Amino acid sequence: MGTAVIELDRVMANEGVLAHVEEFSLTVHGGEAIALVGANRSGKGLALKLCAGLAAPASGSVRVLGVDPSAASDEEILHLRRRVGFVFAKPALISSLSVYDNVAVPLRYHTELPESAIRERVMACLAECGVDVFHDHLPAGLTMGGARLVALARALVSDTELLCVDEALFGLDAGELVRFRGLLEKYRRDKGLTIVVSVNAPTSLFALMDRLVLMRDGRLVAVCPPAEASRVDDPMVQDFFGNN
Repeated sequence: MGTAVIELDRVMANEGVLAHVEEFSLTVHGGEAIALVGANRSGKGLALKLCAGLAAPASGSVRVLGVDPSAASDEEILHLRRRVGFVFAKPALISSLSVYDNVAVPLRYHTELPESAIRERVMACLAECGVDVFHDHLPAGLTMGGARLVALARALVSDTELLCVDEALFGLDAGELVRFRGLLEKYRRDKGLTIVVSVNAPTSLFALMDRLVLMRDGRLVAVCPPAEASRVDDPMVQDFFGNN
């Protein structure tokens, strides 16, 4: 098993009144694919932000790629941001920039690549995500699924080591989901990418996952391989997998 990429130890955290996690512990190793699974307000979205170093715990400890984000210097945080790709449920594209320029942002801010190399890398990533034909469009002209694939391209265009995707199914049609799944498989196989996603419904993506992290009301219910999840003796889990 690879080096620990994410280490959450007895974490408690709140995000307003809508999301919280309590006594949440999880270790994710390099190259693993993990799904945080639960209904709305289960705490999975906040847990995902903790995994990416985007949320601070009220207590407990968080380490992402060996860094404690709450104690890191500005330089360490900047370096961490270069290594972690995050796709929000609502894609958070910059509305005034074209699709191309949105995806180029990480390379322009965090590398010294010449514009010719940036263009080659951006267009290749857009093509992989199936949205290269929209490279000169503004985000407002995209469907939700298209915008999410652009956001995925932006998260992958750098030398990303950890990819976190919130509400992985949101806004994707059947074809877009197939492409999304294929990209996760490819980057994990070819680059050893560590992947953490959150989902609120059973999905074919589970076939890619090493483990499912089942959550309810901010607490960890169970961690298990996908094949064993439907046998977890918990009413929420049984209802989630349609066993009742």
